Amino acid sequence: MNKNENRKSIGALFFLCFCICMALVLIGTFSYLLRGWLLWGFNKPFPFGKNEIAIILKISLLGLPTGFVFWVFNIR
Repeated sequence: MNKNENRKSIGALFFLCFCICMALVLIGTFSYLLRGWLLWGFNKPFPFGKNEIAIILKISLLGLPTGFVFWVFNIR
């Protein structure tokens, strides 16, 4: 067995975490926009603002530990 086969790339870790974070941002944005569209009264402003963006960014931080777990257990 070659020692270099067991080495894991740090670049792959960053790429995996970044991709999972971006996927969570897209899913969160879509879900909040869909929720806002379904609840929207046309005579009121659209219910999507700074609070929702902050929540989406907080949820997207879950991509960091998820990517790390995927990287450690070699899930691809």
